[in-house]
Amino acid sequence: MSPVDALRLLAAAPLTPGREADFESFWYYTILGAGMTVLVVMAAWWVFRGVRPMWRDGHHLAAVLVSGAAGFFCVLFLSMALSALIGATNHPMTPPAFQLGPSG
Repeated sequence: MSPVDALRLLAAAPLTPGREADFESFWYYTILGAGMTVLVVMAAWWVFRGVRPMWRDGHHLAAVLVSGAAGFFCVLFLSMALSALIGATNHPMTPPAFQLGPSG
């Protein structure tokens, strides 16, 4: 797929709920996802702020383990949130099993 085709596909994709009845659930899921994303970002900031003193004190292994685990779970959560957001829309590339409802 050429970059022009990919941009055309993204531009033509309706990023709206699959049906009108899904709008309310999509709205609530968006609020819930935004709140959870804020919590993950705040937790990551708190963890990574705490890693610097560990590194300076010479606890390099502990600092690497803590930052690696925190980074892994941040990426894991954000990828799940992104796949849920894409699944809630009726994007043409989204399999029907992942959509909230049939397009219509």
